[in-house]
Amino acid sequence: MHRIEVTTKPNGAGRNWLEVGSYEIDSLGRKQWVKNNVPYQDPKLTVDRQYSERGETIDWIVLIPESYPNTLVKITYDRLNPKDLEILWEPGNTSDSNESLEHKKKRAFELAADNEELLSLLKELLHD
Repeated sequence: MHRIEVTTKPNGAGRNWLEVGSYEIDSLGRKQWVKNNVPYQDPKLTVDRQYSERGETIDWIVLIPESYPNTLVKITYDRLNPKDLEILWEPGNTSDSNESLEHKKKRAFELAADNEELLSLLKELLHD
């Protein structure tokens, strides 16, 4: 599970909120955001929200399963920048994936240590 911690400001100037959805390419080739849901209504997500004392901000903790198909964004709205999207999580684009891939490569070489043919094949495939 991936853990996202973020603070939003639901009211006033510079307000922002969270949405779950995906990007779709329109007929002109532009990337458009399509909202599917809000995090606290999505049954696949585990969400904890805590409001500040005066209710000015919301602290979110969102747990995202490994196979979650949607993107989580923070949308900021103000007069100067009517709709600014910040991607908090995107499927297939995790920070752990690079580390995990390196670990898998290392483990493959460890398992193939006694087999020269397999080692040469791994080196050829992985360009190491």
